[in-house]
Amino acid sequence: MLGCYHVMKILAILILFCASLYGADTTTTNVVGDITTKVSERTTKDGKPEIRIETVYRGKTKILQTVSSPNKQGRLVITSRSYLLDGDFVMSESDKDGDGVFKCISLYRLGTDDLEMFQRQPDGSVKPVSTQTLEATKKQMEVISESAKKLIEKKDLTDQEISDSLQQTRQKVQELEKEKKDDEK
Repeated sequence: MLGCYHVMKILAILILFCASLYGADTTTTNVVGDITTKVSERTTKDGKPEIRIETVYRGKTKILQTVSSPNKQGRLVITSRSYLLDGDFVMSESDKDGDGVFKCISLYRLGTDDLEMFQRQPDGSVKPVSTQTLEATKKQMEVISESAKKLIEKKDLTDQEISDSLQQTRQKVQELEKEKKDDEK
């Protein structure tokens, strides 16, 4: 299954949470006028790129976030872009396979848990994902949100407890993945 099945809001929350726990290998900041860009990069132990998160602020308000991950050749490619309004996610697009085409578009209603998702077709048109896929994605978001809430509330967790909790959450999310309908067919 392709890109729509990994809602970028979820990914961004988990990545930022994990990065805040462990810190990034490299963080740089660039300021041009009232636009600030912060880049955090993490590499594996052997020095290969693992993830790159670029966050753009207007003043102190986050407005854009891009996440880059290694493609099959090991080069970092942008796999998601999240657009924010007043610091809240309103839209994200993702490219799970790293081919440069953002196949999934997700929209969020400010102040609610409302979500709508669309799948870009090979001809460039956009169609809504199936209701089954949308509902399974919402369940995944609930699981991740609940897990993140527990991790944030328990401030004295060991690295192993955090790792175990994240692994359990990942397993639950993968189980829910099976409920999704392949919208490409």
